[in-house]
Amino acid sequence: MEVHKHPHHVTHKKKWSEYFLEFFMLFLAVFLGFLAENRREHIVEREREVQYLKSLIVDLQNDTVNLHEGFPRKEGRIQAIDSVFLFFQINPGAKQIPGFVLRNIRRTLWDRHHRRNSTTIDQLKNAGGLRLIQKRDVADSIAAYDLKWQRADFWREAYIRQQDEGKNLVHEIVASTQLLPKYREQIGLLQISAFVDTMTLPINTEYLNEYLNFISDQKITTFQDKAEYVEIERAAERLIALIKKEYDLG
Repeated sequence: MEVHKHPHHVTHKKKWSEYFLEFFMLFLAVFLGFLAENRREHIVEREREVQYLKSLIVDLQNDTVNLHEGFPRKEGRIQAIDSVFLFFQINPGAKQIPGFVLRNIRRTLWDRHHRRNSTTIDQLKNAGGLRLIQKRDVADSIAAYDLKWQRADFWREAYIRQQDEGKNLVHEIVASTQLLPKYREQIGLLQISAFVDTMTLPINTEYLNEYLNFISDQKITTFQDKAEYVEIERAAERLIALIKKEYDLG
């Protein structure tokens, strides 16, 4: 009688080294994938960093142009104030003024109010507080420049309010009777060129002393305001040079 033997199915038992190798290969694949993704994100962030800085340079260049254009207007205001002082120094008891003095009085009331282009800096702040800027000296300089403008913006509001106060004083001093024809002709802003030298206008001297003291303060304020914006202009130029040097954007 023939006997059939059933073969035994032998299950191969893995060695611990094989388990370790499989785990290591899996870990290596995940780790390399992580490194590749991290590297990709790093490249993307560096590209964003350079784009932000290129955009910031454009903003800074616009700031310097606008600031530089405004300085002669501040100087013109100071000159107008000195001209008013000179007239009343020569004519201490004046009850009326010629047209050129009225032009200077009106000129003491206005000035260039500087505003910056903060688009790129605002974007950098929203992107994480300048964290994209790798180079510490550049990030610190950007923050310092931003702080200078924040301080200037705060004082600008007070500067504008003071000019409005001066306008009220001029309205009290200048008698409007002889200006009524000019007021009737005006369509928009009455230009100071409308006040020709041959005009003679009576003034209300009751407010003259207060006005002269006021524009004396305004002269000092205008000098200080210009000096602050000159420093901002220089800071912008230094920051442009630093960014170009550190990021080879010459």
